[in-house]
Amino acid sequence: MRSRFVTEQEYAEKVYALAEALPCVSGPKPERFMKMMRENRGDAAAFSPFPLPEDGLERKNPLIVALGDSVTAGHFEFTPDPAKEPEKLGLAGLTPEELMDKVRADPGRYRGCLMEVVDVTTAFPDRFRSKLAEKYGATSVSVVNCGIAGDTILGMEKRLTRDVIRYQPDLILINASLNWFPNCGSNEVYRHSLENVVKRCKAETEADIVLITPNYALPGPFDNPLSTLESRVEIMRSIAKEQDVCLADAYMVWAAFKEAGYPVTRLLANGVNHPSEAGHELFARVLMKL
Repeated sequence: MRSRFVTEQEYAEKVYALAEALPCVSGPKPERFMKMMRENRGDAAAFSPFPLPEDGLERKNPLIVALGDSVTAGHFEFTPDPAKEPEKLGLAGLTPEELMDKVRADPGRYRGCLMEVVDVTTAFPDRFRSKLAEKYGATSVSVVNCGIAGDTILGMEKRLTRDVIRYQPDLILINASLNWFPNCGSNEVYRHSLENVVKRCKAETEADIVLITPNYALPGPFDNPLSTLESRVEIMRSIAKEQDVCLADAYMVWAAFKEAGYPVTRLLANGVNHPSEAGHELFARVLMKL
C-alpha cells in the first residue's frame, strides 16, 4: 500500500540541499563493494574486459543486506482498517494528519481500528538499490531487506546469523538506534550489542559495513529513561570510528533541518518516527554520498 502522506516540495528540497552540503558521511569508503559494482557487467568472463576472480567462478552479482527496524522495513503512517467499518467511526476520507489527531485525542477508541501502510519498494534500501543501478547501469545488484518493525539491536544481534551472515553479502547496512525500550537497559547495553554486531559482520563476512544514524523522532510513551536517541546516535558514531567502518550520518541532516526552523513533522509520515517518502529519499541520498 502506498503512503498517502506527502512532504511538501519546499521542505523536501531543503532537506536534500542540507544532505548535499553537510559532511554527513565519514570513515572508509566501501571500496570493495564499489569495485564489484564497477567490474560486474552481468557478463561471463569471455565477454567481459575483466578477468575471472581468484576463485575461478564467474563474477558474483553484488548483494546488499539491510538490517533494521520498521523504517528499514518500509512502515509509514496509519490508515483506517476497512474491516472495522471506518465510515461509522468517522475515519473514512481523512488525511493521515487528521487521522492521527483523532487517535491522539481518543487512543482507546481508535487505535484498534487502524492498520499501518507498509511499502518496502518505497523504503530507503530499495531507493538506494535503484540509485546504484542508475550509477552502475550494467550491474545487477540485489537487496535483502531484513528490517523488522519494533526490533532493537538486541533482536538484530540474535538473528544476525540467519538474516545477514548466511547470505555472505557484499554490503551491510545497519540502521539500529531508533528503538530502545525501557526494558532494553542502559546505553552501555546498547553499545555492547551494536559493537558485537559490527565485529561479527567484520569477522564472518567480507562485506563493507555502513552504520546509518536514524531519522529524528518525537518523544513517545516507549522511550527509555536510561537512554536518549541522541546518546545512541553518538554511540553509533563512535563505534563507526573505533571499528573503522562507514558512517552514513542521516541524523546530522535531520538535526540541521530542525535547527534551521523547518517543521520536522513534515518529514514524518506517522507524525512520530516513520519517515515520509522524502525522508527515505534522504537516507538513499546520504548513502550515495559514500
